[in-house]
Amino acid sequence: MQAPSSTSATEPNGSAAVRLSRAMQWVTTGGIVLIVGLLGASFIFQSWTRNLLLTKLGDVGARLPLDAGNQALAAIIIAVPVAVLVWGLLNVRALFGDFARGRVFTAATATHLQRFGIAVAAQGALGPVTATALALVLSLGNPPDQRMLVLTFSSNDYISVIVGGVLIAVAAVMREATRLADENASFV
Repeated sequence: MQAPSSTSATEPNGSAAVRLSRAMQWVTTGGIVLIVGLLGASFIFQSWTRNLLLTKLGDVGARLPLDAGNQALAAIIIAVPVAVLVWGLLNVRALFGDFARGRVFTAATATHLQRFGIAVAAQGALGPVTATALALVLSLGNPPDQRMLVLTFSSNDYISVIVGGVLIAVAAVMREATRLADENASFV
C-alpha cells in the first residue's frame, strides 16, 4: 500500500500546470521589466538608439540623422508598439495568474487570452508602420532629395498576425465553452 502524498495531481496547488503557470507569471514579469528598462536605456545612449534603428530599418537606420531631437522622436514612435506589447504581456501574466488559482475556463481567462491575441496580431501590423514612421520622421530634416520612405514587411510580421488570430479564435472558443458549461450547470 502506498502512502498518500501531501499533494496529489487533483490538488491545484501542487499540479504541474499550477507550477508552470506561476513560473510563467515570473517570466512574464521579468520580460516586462527588461523590455521597458532596456528600451528606456536605448534612448538614453545614442549608440543603443542607433543599434535599435539598424535592427528596425537595416542599412537605412545607419544613414538617418540622430541628434537629441530625433532620438526623442524615435522613442515616441517606438513607444507605441512597446506599449501594445506590454499591455499584451500584462494580460498574459493575468492569464497565468488565473491558471495558477485554478481558474481555467472562465470569461476572465478568455478575455485575457483574447487581449493577448490582439496584442500579438497588432505587433504584426505595427512592425511595418513603425519602420515607415521612423524613416519618414527621422529623415524630415534632410534635404528634399534625401528624405526616406521605407516600406517593410517580414515573415515575422505575417506570423504575428496569424498567431494573434489563432489566440483570438481560441479565446472565442473558450468563451463559448464557458457559456455552455454555465448553461449546462444551471440545468442540474
